[in-house]
Amino acid sequence: MAKAAKSDAKITPERLEEALNVRDRLIIELLVQVLDEKLVIERPVLRERLGNLVDLSDHDAELQETLHAVINKL
Repeated sequence: MAKAAKSDAKITPERLEEALNVRDRLIIELLVQVLDEKLVIERPVLRERLGNLVDLSDHDAELQETLHAVINKL
């Protein structure tokens, strides 16, 4: 079963709001890609693909950790 890259990630409370905003943008970006490709995407695959996008992002390590944690809550 697919999962986000960091299943043990912790939320940094000070970065939570920022992480939620980034997560929402990533979800929208991913859904647009999926709709464009006319694919069906399941929740575990969504988590994995979002985790991959976070790992490839240029966000600092603390924000990436928080992003992984909020993605895991999906």
